[in-house]
Parts: sequence; structure tokens; C-alpha cells
Amino acid sequence: MANSHDFLVNCVLSVASLHLARLHEGKEEKSRMNALAAARMNKALTSYRSELLHVTQSNAGALFASATLTAVYLFRTAAVDIEELRASIPPGTFEPPQDIVDKILSCALRPIWALRGPLTVLMSGWDWVMSGKMHPVALRKWWPKGRIPATPNALEEDARLQQLEPLWSSPDRVWEPHHVHLSQALQFLRETFALVSQLTLPEMYPPVTAVPYSVDDSTVGTLTDRGAIFVWLARISREYIQLIEAKDHDALVILAYYSVLPGRVRNVWWLEGLGADMVTAVAMALGREQWHLIEWPASVVGVDLHNLFSARKDTLEGQPEELGMEVI
Repeated sequence: MANSHDFLVNCVLSVASLHLARLHEGKEEKSRMNALAAARMNKALTSYRSELLHVTQSNAGALFASATLTAVYLFRTAAVDIEELRASIPPGTFEPPQDIVDKILSCALRPIWALRGPLTVLMSGWDWVMSGKMHPVALRKWWPKGRIPATPNALEEDARLQQLEPLWSSPDRVWEPHHVHLSQALQFLRETFALVSQLTLPEMYPPVTAVPYSVDDSTVGTLTDRGAIFVWLARISREYIQLIEAKDHDALVILAYYSVLPGRVRNVWWLEGLGADMVTAVAMALGREQWHLIEWPASVVGVDLHNLFSARKDTLEGQPEELGMEVI
């Protein structure tokens, strides 16, 4: 497909450059590869956007592949940019500048918008994508139909999620139209948590894009399909996303709880730090007086709410699954 579509070639080269930047340890090499990744992605998007206006049988698969690689690019660059912003804040800072808070929250929203690209292609060319070369990536007929928590730990977490609804639906709160979008986002999140729990059951489902996954925060098992953690991002409404952008406290709390899912993934370079970064962004936007609402997700993803700007250990450091560029 890349042989026939230049925009896909550039998407591949962009993500490859990002990966090289991740592997390099020298600051100069990292900067050079990150700059190359950005240049290639900009070049890809120029022709991708025009092609997207006319989705056809011949370009649908390549557009879907490009949209997926663009999502990977946005996931990774969000983490890189958040780390740079965190590094600009002196350790021990009690209240960071508002412009830094806004920038970090904007970065945390980037992965949400990232999955709108593949959705756009699927809505325009569903049959072509599903019947073409990309159907193994896009089709998930083997996923369990019912979304039921599959383990005792999953049942406990579903109960935690249920306890969020009274934040906006309690008798002492006046009902507002946006509460519908909060309740819908929470229901989608419960279903996604349940699906992930089902796909971590050993020897139940065939591995497709399997990844190491911390199933109960102490045992690293296997998630047979990493695509499951993106279901919530793909299903939430535009109205709910706008609530996050407006720093609605309830919407931010739901986002913090979602961060547990990517935060439990292990040894996937382009998801590295995403869960912790999302919780950090939410914590900064909420303010200290609301931190009690996100204590659980913060503890799961390893964020010390009272030391948000201290260094975080690289969870990939020393892992045999990924060697540094100098070693290679």
C-alpha cells in the first residue's frame, strides 16, 4: 500500500523516526529524530487531507493505515511534550503557571483527538477497509459480545467506577443537560474496563496485538489485544470532550480513571508514560482541593500527587524487550 501512496510512506517514516528518537540517549540525536518525525508527518498530512475528501476502494486501506500511524505519532508526541513541560517547572512548585496547566491539559487531550482520524476513515469507507488488506487491524469479531467484569479485581474496579456517578447525579446537585454526556462516558468506561478484563483471561482468546499488562497492579499478565484500551477513546462524544476542554471537574475525574488502562500497559514505547501524564494533567487542572477524587488512579499509574514535578522512573529502563540505540 505504501508503494502506491506517498502519504503512507511518510507516516511510516515519521513513526520510525519517533522510535529512533526514543532509542537514542543523546539529546542532540533525540532532537534530530523528533524533528525528522515532525517533518515527515507534516508532509504526510498535506496529501492525506486531500485524499480524505474522496475515500475510495483504492485508497481506503492506506488512509486507515495512515490515520492509525498518525494516532501513534500523536500519542507519543503528547507524552514527549508533557515531559518537556513538566521539566520546565522547578521541583517543589506548589502551583504552576496557568499557561503551563493549559498546555499540559491540551497535550493530554491529543490522544483523544488522535483516534478521530481512523474513525473518520471508517465512517466513510467501512466496507472497503473491512474487505481490504487492513481488515485484520480493523475487525474484531472475536471479541466477547457481552461486557462483563471477568475477575474479582475487575468487579471491584467496576464498583469504583459506579461510585463516580453521584458526583453529578446526587440529589443535592441540580440536573444539567451535560450530565447525560458524563453518564454516557462513564458507562462506556465501565464497558471498556470489563472488555479489558475479559481479554486478560489466560488462554481464553487468541493473541492479536498482545502486550504485557499489569492485570492487578502487582501481576504482569497479557492483554491479548491492546486495541481494547482505545474503545473508550473512540466512543466518547464530542460534547464530553468539550467538557474536558472546559475543565469540567466531573469530566476530568472520568478521564483520570480512564488513564488506568493505558497506564497498565508495559513495554509499548509509544504508550510510555501516557497514563501518568493524563493523571498529572487532570491533577493540575482540578487543583489540590479536588485531588481526593483521583487518588486511586494516581496510585495505580504511579503518580505522587504531592510531587507532580519530580522525576519519574523510566519503566522501560533495563528491560530486555527494548535496547538503547547505542547498544544496538
